[in-house]
Amino acid sequence: MEVLLVIFVLLGIILIKHLFFWSPLDVSHLYQNGPLKIGHRGSPKEAPENTLPSYKNAVSSGLSAIEIDVVGTKDGKLVCSHNIDLERETDSFGYIDEKTSADLVNVNAGVKFDDYSPTKMPLLEEVIEDLPDDLIINIEIKTRKIFDKSMADAVVKTIQRNKMHHRTIISCFNPLVIGLVKWRDSTIITAYIWDVESVPPLLKKPLFVNLVHPDLFHPCVDLVNEGSMRFARRKGLKINVWTVNNQPTINWLLKMGIDGIFGDFPHLLLNKLKT
Repeated sequence: MEVLLVIFVLLGIILIKHLFFWSPLDVSHLYQNGPLKIGHRGSPKEAPENTLPSYKNAVSSGLSAIEIDVVGTKDGKLVCSHNIDLERETDSFGYIDEKTSADLVNVNAGVKFDDYSPTKMPLLEEVIEDLPDDLIINIEIKTRKIFDKSMADAVVKTIQRNKMHHRTIISCFNPLVIGLVKWRDSTIITAYIWDVESVPPLLKKPLFVNLVHPDLFHPCVDLVNEGSMRFARRKGLKINVWTVNNQPTINWLLKMGIDGIFGDFPHLLLNKLKT
């Protein structure tokens, strides 16, 4: 009986330490030049979102950070796409996670841009190889399953293989995926994306921050208020807000004290977020 009591006490201490006595990684190096200016899916108004032309346009405009959405294929590859289905942004049909990377080779992701048709759906590895080595990359993991270990594993291995820890952020709406990334490699910078309509009810609560220990907080712009700002600051989390495409909102967010902004228009971000 005494042994069980000791075990329960130790487990309680471990749980309390895990939930309340933790600190995010130091990410100050990401903000050396002021607020972080992040090209949302690259430069999606100028070229097909989540394609190499879109990413390269964002970089050539002067942005030092871009967001990349990734979906896992049936054969374990990471394809750059915001949507798990192919119908919305390509000329193909079906779900990416039910197809192999070979099935996607001839898919045209440039159907909405005459000047960029055809454009292939790139693999994450191809994007990393083609973009500057000093570019900050936010990789957002897209999943259909609440508990998807394979995606977390694949992204972690990609970061480790390319030695990108210092310039990569892994983000997800699902805090369990963030927890898996941290469990695999605690030195990887992670971000909890917060939008109350995008995840199951159980996972909507900010209390999951204490469970999975993200280093950044990524709320949608509609959820930025004094309460959410206070919550993030209390945990020591930097705040990057998505997706902001007008000057008045950018001005308001800067007054609120946010740390970074995702936007579809690189030139707007560069003009309004001067250091």
